[in-house]
Amino acid sequence: MAGYETFLDALQSALNHLNDPSFQPSAELNRILGLPALSADWSEALRQAIERLKPNPNTPAAARSDRLYQVLTQRYVYSETQEAVAEKLHITARHLRREQNEAVQLLARLLWQEPANPAPVPHTAPPTEPPPDGWSAQLRQELTALQKGAPTVTADVGETIQRVVELLAPVLHSSGVALGMAGQPSGLAVAVQPTGLRQLLVRAITEWARHLTGGEIDINAAQARGQVQIWLTGSPAPIEYLPDDPLLQELLSQFDGSLTVEQRENQTRLTVGLDAAPPLRVLVVDDNEDLHHFYRRFVANTRYQIISLTDGENLLEKMEEVQPDAVVLDVMLPSVDGWELLAQLRQHPLGRRLPILVCSVIQEEALARALGATGYIRKPVGRSSLLQALNDALNP
Repeated sequence: MAGYETFLDALQSALNHLNDPSFQPSAELNRILGLPALSADWSEALRQAIERLKPNPNTPAAARSDRLYQVLTQRYVYSETQEAVAEKLHITARHLRREQNEAVQLLARLLWQEPANPAPVPHTAPPTEPPPDGWSAQLRQELTALQKGAPTVTADVGETIQRVVELLAPVLHSSGVALGMAGQPSGLAVAVQPTGLRQLLVRAITEWARHLTGGEIDINAAQARGQVQIWLTGSPAPIEYLPDDPLLQELLSQFDGSLTVEQRENQTRLTVGLDAAPPLRVLVVDDNEDLHHFYRRFVANTRYQIISLTDGENLLEKMEEVQPDAVVLDVMLPSVDGWELLAQLRQHPLGRRLPILVCSVIQEEALARALGATGYIRKPVGRSSLLQALNDALNP
């Protein structure tokens, strides 16, 4: 660890003096740049290393890899001030300092893993920084709050993988690692908040890639026995196991996930297993067809699936057909009295223990609960009120 940290300090010092002809960097930095211990060519070699991070022409201008390359170029190659660069990139000076630190770390990893003239003394991937005191408790608190804030929100696995690939592929490309999707998984959802799943995959991939100096990582996913398995296949095989990483382990623990590593010939497969999120069927009984449309929009990206019924007379038959997990019932129906329908449901085996939410413009919550309603939603209905009522009914 000390070797890498010393190298990182030397790199930062050299970047700060990139346009100073009288400065002489450390012999170790020159060695990694493929130069003699004392050399006047170090600044040009370092500029060329920065150019190795330049994204390919097809990379979107807003991509993070382009942003980090621009930070290195403008701050060090052109010696522009932090204020000037922040203004050009339309970010705050404080944000720029964070970006600048990340950009230097990216350049350091590139040079450390792929020196211009590999020395006979072996080196390992840059070590993962140990977490500060209290880090685990703070992370656990934030992840718990994330899940509790939206207990039935799910993550679309295929969509999340695609976004992670778009984010990391340009960054890994600068290290000679190709990141791509081996398939197009669709219809897969896990019971994890989307932000949490993205962080989990980003961490697993970046840790995986630290042990590759070239090659590729492919991602795919499938569902089996109530679990969604996300596969990261690296070739050539980087390592036989993934070293313990505190952040990755904490994310897996919070999401009840598993991680296994296996080797197959010249490949290594890392498998992340997470609980699948089957839909929760909500039968909505309301003669207003526009409301059904709004309800479907309200529950997008959640576990809830809206099943529509505009005629209360067919309620029992529909319940036998779809076996709903909850019912949202309007009491002002044209063909049947909603109050009587609620009372009948509570006497029927299909509706005796089923969560039933009365949704009405009539302000009769006490009556609804007296007749057996689990909850009451007042019209007009908003997204938050609908989701809160469903969450309370199905996650008491």
